[in-house]
Amino acid sequence: MKSLRTIQKTFRVFQTLCKIAMILSFVWAGLTLLGLLCGIVWYTGGTVVGASREMMYSMTVTNGLTEMIGVLLVDTILALTDGTLLAFALRYFKAEQADGTPFTTRGADKILHLGIRTIVLPLVAAILCAIVCEVFDIAQSAVRDWGNLNSLCFGIALILVSLIFRYGAELEKTQAPEIEG
Repeated sequence: MKSLRTIQKTFRVFQTLCKIAMILSFVWAGLTLLGLLCGIVWYTGGTVVGASREMMYSMTVTNGLTEMIGVLLVDTILALTDGTLLAFALRYFKAEQADGTPFTTRGADKILHLGIRTIVLPLVAAILCAIVCEVFDIAQSAVRDWGNLNSLCFGIALILVSLIFRYGAELEKTQAPEIEG
């Protein structure tokens, strides 16, 4: 049982880290949306809190307002994707803590779904980012990397972990009657 306590403590630490990262992702998404709104106001000729278009140009490295809006839109998409995935991971960690062990059928199902989402959501985000880059005529070097090889590998790893957890749940079910008897 010492190993199970170590697993639970480790999962609790990861739950806390996941929560912090999720909050930071959503804060980043909010800040990029705020910048996006300011960019739209500047694009239409307005000012934001006394900051003019010239001041904005001096603070950014983009080639114009349309590129800035596109880059901020890509950043928003990526931050929301990260935050959403972290929210799903947080749901898993909470369920695992409630179950008291990762070796449950429910936990294995949640990890499997998380693995699938880890593969699919970044792929959808990459497609949306490619569309935004094409619409706003932005070079891919102007935005952060949105390749999804890492998410594909991590998603596959989560799916494999779900198989291990499912096997552990099956072992616990078959050994439970022997322990009681």
